[in-house]
Amino acid sequence: MSNIRAPFGDLQDVTIAATGATAVTLSKDGYNSVIPTLTGNATLTVTADSELEAGAEFSIVVKTTATETFTFAGNIVAPVVTGVAGKTWAQGFKYNGTAFYPVGAKIQVD
Repeated sequence: MSNIRAPFGDLQDVTIAATGATAVTLSKDGYNSVIPTLTGNATLTVTADSELEAGAEFSIVVKTTATETFTFAGNIVAPVVTGVAGKTWAQGFKYNGTAFYPVGAKIQVD
């Protein structure tokens, strides 16, 4: 999913590993995750670039094959998500100048 238009331009894709750790530095105003299918527990560590402005957005969509856990770390604040076998969940985040916080509850989309 690339070239998604938003009020601040194209969203940038972030690829999340299907298992293990993924570390990303976010420096643009909008990001969208490339939908991984988890095969094991995963952790996403986000670093906010020093030039990143408050109001930046990040959305994540993840499929799970079983009950894998997804943990957030770094400049993203959210509870650990435990997947449901064969289901997809989504969560949106907004940057407040210090960290990305959820803009609503995580939802199961299928």
